[in-house]
Amino acid sequence: MPPFPASVDLMKVALGGTFDPIHDGHAVLLGKAFDVAEEVLIGLASDEMAARKEGNIASFPERKRNLERYLKDRGWTQYRIEEIHQRFGPADRIEDLQGIVVSPETEETARDLSAAREKRGFPSLEILTVPYLPAEDGLRISSTRVRNGEIDPTGKLLRTVQVRVGTTNPAKIEAVKRVFGRIFDHVDVEGHETDSEVPPQPVGAEALQGAIARARAVREEADLGVGIEAGLVGQEGTEITWDVQFCAVIDRAGRLTLGAGPGFQHPPVVLDEVKRGRTVGEALERLAGIPDIGRKEGAIGFLTEDRLTREELTEAAVLMAMVPRIRRELYLPRD
Repeated sequence: MPPFPASVDLMKVALGGTFDPIHDGHAVLLGKAFDVAEEVLIGLASDEMAARKEGNIASFPERKRNLERYLKDRGWTQYRIEEIHQRFGPADRIEDLQGIVVSPETEETARDLSAAREKRGFPSLEILTVPYLPAEDGLRISSTRVRNGEIDPTGKLLRTVQVRVGTTNPAKIEAVKRVFGRIFDHVDVEGHETDSEVPPQPVGAEALQGAIARARAVREEADLGVGIEAGLVGQEGTEITWDVQFCAVIDRAGRLTLGAGPGFQHPPVVLDEVKRGRTVGEALERLAGIPDIGRKEGAIGFLTEDRLTREELTEAAVLMAMVPRIRRELYLPRD
């Protein structure tokens, strides 16, 4: 996992957990702690505390060995592991502790710990909350999900990823299949007719809005909902108008990621027809003499004489929308 840039400069911070199994979400938490402090106190839940968790959990000695091996493999050496038997562990009694690294789930515990320390006359803690790292379906990576066999420690789903695309256009569905087939080990892609909620010929922001509407319309039926919409976008400060394809992807957590494909210019005769109220597809049908061109080679296939296919153009937009999901650890919300 790439490190977080240090936001504070602390001598000693703490974090805690069961750490069984260790997953990429733990890597983000630990990476934050080792980036901001010279020494990290790691509270490792006792067997009694771990027994409250769901699933079969390894013994304390085994979890400690695994954690020490994990830290060594990443070159993290300035730490101390303490067995914790209660909510705060030793953190409310260590006077020189300056901060604590937590997930959103344990942020309230961190605030209570800081208040308990203040009652002892100790300084309050800097609370560093690290967002959850999402799995492939957008839901958070957790040890419980790993133990239950839903995901692996990196967040990969251990079943077929269900994807629904808000269109029945074969070229768009095929583009999604190609891109998602290169990202996921096992994926099922289906197209469904949906309403884009924008005019037949989207202009400006309408194309992006249409893509989002299509993705939302099909997401409830799958892990990921995908919407694709093309529109005419003006270049600010010029008279240039680009035809741009937009893609929206929404996951089970409601997270939205967006992408756009390459832009190209239409012949003046096509834009003139659009100004008279026709869509790009209707104008191109008249120009090319190809009925239903939008569901065949599309504008780009006709204009490039098949040097770039409609599927390839759409693939670019789909892949761009997936960038924050491929490198998801780099796109976590920042304070």
